[in-house]
Amino acid sequence: MNGFLTEFPHIELEIQLSNHNINFTSDSFDLAIRGRTPSGSGLVARKLEDADLVVVASAQYLQQHGTPQTLEALENHECIQFFLPSTGQTAPWLLRIQGKVTEYPTAGKISCTDDILGPITLARNHAGLVQTYRFLVQEQLANDSLVELFAVYAGASRPFSLMYPAQRNMLHRVRVFVNFLLTRLAGDTPQHPHATR
Repeated sequence: MNGFLTEFPHIELEIQLSNHNINFTSDSFDLAIRGRTPSGSGLVARKLEDADLVVVASAQYLQQHGTPQTLEALENHECIQFFLPSTGQTAPWLLRIQGKVTEYPTAGKISCTDDILGPITLARNHAGLVQTYRFLVQEQLANDSLVELFAVYAGASRPFSLMYPAQRNMLHRVRVFVNFLLTRLAGDTPQHPHATR
């Protein structure tokens, strides 16, 4: 965002950080960035990136409860859950098992909604294991406040896409911002979400 404002200082940005899936008709937003496979007819989806996933826990949690060596051992550990706003269901972990990305269900007594950073904070404070985006915990992994687990099953990712209504007369400021993000992060062709499933 700093780079955009430096290049286009006459444009103002208003950013809302939320896991709420907005309705472009009623919520008066120009754009949204959404994780996972986009859905909803009438919207254009431009992929920004595939964000790597990682399973982490604190060293203190692992000292107290042991380090799981197999996926089956997860049954004996607290796996922090996150509810998806799009479905109201907990997100299964994605693991690359025998070369194939597989949804792996986990269970735990702690669940979070809305704030994607909440499970990370809980994990840093020794509450359990969590799967999250690697870019969100890169610093904690580097300073050893979190430990990566199941590296043998790493390699799964989830997409992030820029979403906006399909319209012929896009506002100039919106088009400038879309082009800036795609130039910096992606550069792929537009997709219509209802055709991606």
